[in-house]
Amino acid sequence: MALTTRQRKMLRGFRSRHTRKKSGFVLVEGVRACGEALKRKPGWLEFVVFSASFAGSGDGVSLERLLGDSECPRQIVTDSDFSEMAVTENPQGVLCVMRRPLAGEAASAVRDPFRLILDRIQEPGNLGTMLRTAWAVGLTTVWVTKGSADPYGPKAIRSGMGAQFSLEIQVIRDLAEARDKLAEEGSGDLWLAVPHGGVDCFDGSFDPTGGGLVIGNEAGGIVELSLGRKVSIPMPGNAESLNAAQAATVLLFETVRRRLLAAET
Repeated sequence: MALTTRQRKMLRGFRSRHTRKKSGFVLVEGVRACGEALKRKPGWLEFVVFSASFAGSGDGVSLERLLGDSECPRQIVTDSDFSEMAVTENPQGVLCVMRRPLAGEAASAVRDPFRLILDRIQEPGNLGTMLRTAWAVGLTTVWVTKGSADPYGPKAIRSGMGAQFSLEIQVIRDLAEARDKLAEEGSGDLWLAVPHGGVDCFDGSFDPTGGGLVIGNEAGGIVELSLGRKVSIPMPGNAESLNAAQAATVLLFETVRRRLLAAET
């Protein structure tokens, strides 16, 4: 079946962040990310496109099985046509167009031991990586403040490897709102990740249980430092700072080591 004019227009629109968000749909590219999307949120699927060479491959057959008897439109296009539709430089030959979830639609019944809060993260790759780490350690919900990169943007989805379809992502105004939401839940403190100073993350006094762990903007860090307690990762090499996604990984897996969280297998 050939792509419709509407479908081609949608695919062209994904190159613009504004048009993408306005459309109410998200673009998922690559075998791993598409596989997670099809397994975990098949009801969000709008249509699927395979390149001709991918359709007959082992991965193509596996994804076709995931689609099963779904009535979702699926198209096979020439490899050159697919390259023009994809937003990646080296496309793998499969993309899914998914409906963007509505606020609260994927609400989890599980109450996490603490909240992970991503504050004004600008780099989509960092944001996606942090979502993937949150998924890996067993969190079910992540709060993202306004001004952050789009968690459902193509680059964030590629970096997240489909984490977006396993997590509930809540967009909040700022850290003041995060503090207020935690207070409503009867929860604890905000722990603010900083490059230096504050509590050593390997010290027993660092315990985000019942509260929130905040990872701040890559360049400016966390502005509202008066809203919580500071925590840092010791760096004997005296580097100025760690990459935000690296810092999130260290801090989250420290909570796993302490058995505050149980990593999923």
